[in-house]
Amino acid sequence: MRHPIVGVKAYGWDWSTRHGLSMHQAAARMAAQGIDWALVQNLVDPLPASAVDQAPPQGVYDDRDWVSALQDQGLRVYQSSAVFFSPEDFARDPDLRPVDQFGQVFEPFGWYHGLCPTHPRHLEHKAERLAQAIGQTRPDGVFLSFIRFPGFWEMWLPSMRRSRIREYCFCERCMTRFFAATSIDPPAGGLPAWRLALCGELRARWTDWKCGWIAAVVQRLRAAVLEARPGLDLVLNGFGLGRDDLGNAVEEVLGQRLGALEASVDHFDLMFYHQILKRESAPWIARRIAQARSETGRNLLACLQVRAEYLEPLYVRGRRRLRIGDREWEGALRAVASAGADGVLAYSWRDLLADEATGGSRVRELQRYRDGSLAAASPGVRTGAATGPPPAAPTEL
Repeated sequence: MRHPIVGVKAYGWDWSTRHGLSMHQAAARMAAQGIDWALVQNLVDPLPASAVDQAPPQGVYDDRDWVSALQDQGLRVYQSSAVFFSPEDFARDPDLRPVDQFGQVFEPFGWYHGLCPTHPRHLEHKAERLAQAIGQTRPDGVFLSFIRFPGFWEMWLPSMRRSRIREYCFCERCMTRFFAATSIDPPAGGLPAWRLALCGELRARWTDWKCGWIAAVVQRLRAAVLEARPGLDLVLNGFGLGRDDLGNAVEEVLGQRLGALEASVDHFDLMFYHQILKRESAPWIARRIAQARSETGRNLLACLQVRAEYLEPLYVRGRRRLRIGDREWEGALRAVASAGADGVLAYSWRDLLADEATGGSRVRELQRYRDGSLAAASPGVRTGAATGPPPAAPTEL
């Protein structure tokens, strides 16, 4: 019986800039911690700056050498790509700026600059750059993040009312695509009337179309990376929130439906950021994993935050806890094990390195999760590409 997957989101280069490790030393450290998968980034298709310090070391770093060093230690390496998030593209091309249900253009919130998902040039550029990164770095797989319609879900706290959530994208291009795809005649009255209809009597059809569009984008990107490097598997950045949260906002607002995505996805990363979203980890993780199991047969990886986040003044109305204690971390890992997830991802390796420098209690608990001593370990999991027939070609991208 295989142990559950243990992975880390290792987007930045703190191992060099803060801890002074060489690539080979960092890879050996990760392997010694019991890590199986590393989700990294590259300089060909770099991740935009967000809440993570991502500046690479100067003059000593090479993308392919880093991937190779990790693979030499037996780790599977996934190159990460932010699909619909880019401050640079947002600033450069006004046509990429999403429009909400009231006709208002998206205003960035802190670091987050969401993009309209139907912009054809952006999609083709993303596919080309991602394929180039895969060809040059030769990883084992791909991790697609920000693969959704825009929404700053990190502020969707239990006190949030569904009616307060800004929804996207109601630009003319997105709505025109919807009416063309569904053969529905647009209502009279122009764009304001279209938006009212999509939030009203056409809500279910609009949600289906949004979820289908995101699935088609994933198919397009999967095809691009497999052409560059056959045999890769794909991890998709998903949510700990589900159908029962905020009126199914994950599907209605963000456009993610696991059943629609599984033809192109091998593993779903569900972000159970309990301190950020102010949830109790055990009941939340158990409920969501069970729900996701009913929607997909793919691997389900529970992503846990290692330290407290979103404590800056911009997010103060969330009144989040100022720290995640050791017992809280252990409890979250126990919840993942008890729920029968296929593995866990730690957000992020930066924080595990910092923990190790002060005694390593969280690394040890992660190792206990891996060896099954926290709770009954999950059954053997798949590490290769999706099974079944190949995905159908996208029809609208």
